Amino acid sequence: MTVFLLLLLSSLVLGISLFSLRLLLVIHHTHARSSPPPRRQHDAPASLAIFLGSGGHTAEMMRLISGLDWQRYSKRVWIISSGDQLSESKALALEKQIGTGSVRSCFPKFPALAKSLLGQFTLLRIPRARRVHQSYLTSPFTTLYSFAYCLWHISLAPLLPNPGPSGRRVFADLILLNGPGSCVPIAVSAFLPRLVALPSPSLIYIESLARTRRLSVSAKLVRPLVDRFFVQWEALRDALREGDAKRKVGAWRLKAAVEWEGWLV
Repeated sequence: MTVFLLLLLSSLVLGISLFSLRLLLVIHHTHARSSPPPRRQHDAPASLAIFLGSGGHTAEMMRLISGLDWQRYSKRVWIISSGDQLSESKALALEKQIGTGSVRSCFPKFPALAKSLLGQFTLLRIPRARRVHQSYLTSPFTTLYSFAYCLWHISLAPLLPNPGPSGRRVFADLILLNGPGSCVPIAVSAFLPRLVALPSPSLIYIESLARTRRLSVSAKLVRPLVDRFFVQWEALRDALREGDAKRKVGAWRLKAAVEWEGWLV
């Protein structure tokens, strides 16, 4: 019995060590490219997923995407937390302006993904990772449920055989995030396929305009996973770069570089 437990413990430690090493290598590779990834042609179509985080996060995201070329991003997925009727109404109002007409599911075999109507966009409702004033004792359970839901719909379901040239499909070419906490399960779910060299969306995170001196918890958690990371205050960018320089571990790049382009919302 003792030998069996030792073997089990050794296997567990080895598995965790190998997973951690692979995770570090993939994160480093994501942020240490010697040259930028190949760009699409300027007018090449792309699919876009947008997370509306409710309240002020939704308002900022709607302003952020107001200048996008919707002919290029002709296929869209709106990710909305369950029960967030306001964000859903804003997404539908914008789609009405764009003129695509209505909604369909990207994955017909899984109607729970969206309200099945007809058109070029999808609504994906995900469980909230944590509700306002929710106890910290129960938060881990709701976060795990949210993560499992996102993992299935964002990472696993798109990889099932689909009609088409490749027989496979990525959830979206690009996912835009700006918080709050529910964006963390989305980012993790979208990133995990990279660990086994499977297709995955590009991830862009834009920190809230309200964050002038320090990052939100969500931003700190997703920064190692996203491809590009924007803040909206120059002083915050400078402070983060200074901190990164002090805490740099050799040649390892384990966080996305901080970018600043002025106010984006």
